[in-house]
Amino acid sequence: MYLFRDKNVAITYNKVQMAKVVGLNPDTLRRVINGKQNCSKLVAYCITKFLNSEAEIVDYFDRV
Repeated sequence: MYLFRDKNVAITYNKVQMAKVVGLNPDTLRRVINGKQNCSKLVAYCITKFLNSEAEIVDYFDRV
């Protein structure tokens, strides 16, 4: 499981549009970004690639 590290990174993005691209419910995406919910490696990968296509999961997430 992975925990999002810094919610300020995703503050500029519209969470509803981001959720559609990533394939999550907007409420679930908000909980993951706020650090209240862990996510799978696949979800962490999708969020990472949405934020920066050149970044790796370890740049945005901590492994729990």
